[in-house]
Amino acid sequence: MLLASFFILFQLFASLGWCLYVPAQNVLLLFESQVRERLLYTENRTHGLFLQMNSDGTVTGSTIETQYCVLELLSVKSGQTVIKSKARSLYLCVNEQNNLRGQVEYSAKDCTFQELLLEDGYSFFLSPHNKLPLSLLEHSQRHRAPLSYFRFLPVQNTVSGRVEELDPSSHHQDLNLDSDDPEGMSSRIQSIFSPSLHSRK
Repeated sequence: MLLASFFILFQLFASLGWCLYVPAQNVLLLFESQVRERLLYTENRTHGLFLQMNSDGTVTGSTIETQYCVLELLSVKSGQTVIKSKARSLYLCVNEQNNLRGQVEYSAKDCTFQELLLEDGYSFFLSPHNKLPLSLLEHSQRHRAPLSYFRFLPVQNTVSGRVEELDPSSHHQDLNLDSDDPEGMSSRIQSIFSPSLHSRK
């Protein structure tokens, strides 16, 4: 009788599955199988950039795909996304002025974004502070181009095995919003299919 009871109990646990607690500092570790490895491509009306996190925590736009643009996107709950730089091990975070930064420590109030998927494949990432869409532009620049670089297209990672010999900061250029080609890259993004850009041609 005791043996039969034990067998029934064992079958019950097996059917429900074992729940194990795994202590971890890395918020992504527990959800490793749910992480999307992507590059986040964004654009204004004519040009595009890849979001890149630098070693000092600054967040810039790169005109080319590099290992510093490779990001891990984790959906922690429905519509809530955490973004981490694979090469830098920094979390993408935002302050109350909607300026982006990379930081070592994960903070739910600064580093968990609401992701809104659009019909054309792009996404808005909304600030946890004020629900405004994130942008690669600094807060002080947005009055000049309020609709620039605020929609992001998650692009499949194709640079994981590539070794970058150049300083990643050399791929960043200051944005000249008065120019017709602020990044000087009209011929550099031919390999990226942007539903938004291609639909305008």
